[in-house]
Amino acid sequence: MLVSVIYHEDFGSKGHSVLKARIKPSFEALANSGLLEGDDVQVFEPEPAPLKLVEKAHTPEHMESMRSESYNRMYYDVALLSAGSVLKAAEMVAKGEAENAFAYTGTAGHHASPGSCWGFCYFNDVAIAIMRLREMGLERFLIVDVDPHFGDGTRNFFGDDPNVYHINFNHQQSSNFDGIKNNYDVGIGFDAKDDTFLSELESAMEMAKNFDFQICFVIFGHDSHADDYGGFELTTVAYPKMARIIKDAAGGKGIVFVLSGGSVPEVASKAIPEVISVLAGR
Repeated sequence: MLVSVIYHEDFGSKGHSVLKARIKPSFEALANSGLLEGDDVQVFEPEPAPLKLVEKAHTPEHMESMRSESYNRMYYDVALLSAGSVLKAAEMVAKGEAENAFAYTGTAGHHASPGSCWGFCYFNDVAIAIMRLREMGLERFLIVDVDPHFGDGTRNFFGDDPNVYHINFNHQQSSNFDGIKNNYDVGIGFDAKDDTFLSELESAMEMAKNFDFQICFVIFGHDSHADDYGGFELTTVAYPKMARIIKDAAGGKGIVFVLSGGSVPEVASKAIPEVISVLAGR
């Protein structure tokens, strides 16, 4: 199997109020695209991430906040299910059951730190997945965060870990690379357009080729679209090109796309099937 797509209908019905409207229309667009008609792209349903693993990632105080504070409690179950989606995608790629994967989510993860969260994020799904993969014996990971908002939570997990190479696109006007800790902040400012974004991505991925990672996570926020809320001015043309740049740079190593920010169904309905098409080699 080339691509596993991890999806649950609860993401569209119980997901965060800003994010959930895009889920069902984009999945229907994927089904109507013809990509699911063969064996190359298959859909799987996740289970909630194991509580022991989530508690290993997050502090007791954060877990208590998620269980007791009314607004957090509203999304507690779907946040666990979202983390489980990313976990299943990562495990399938690590086990060789899929070459690449796309994980739908109902909440995001990259603003969730060990002891806090904000911005529609509750549990850091990628951090939880990496903890599990390390239990399986994997060690080195590339994270490419193309959501326009700085992934502070992920950086708080892995900023001091040189075995995690973290590329982080954001609204800053300048870029910074820490070659010792392997943190690369790519500042392309507000209103960045396709050419700037894709050029900077190519440069960042060229540098990442020197890092011997085992699996690549892509935190995919289509809030970077001109019609969405994130502050970049990308068009839907950019997303399959983005996926192609990352796939070519990965050189056959497994890629896990993780759905992050974005609220516009029309953007998601075009971007997501096209990204999955690239992952499937179409």
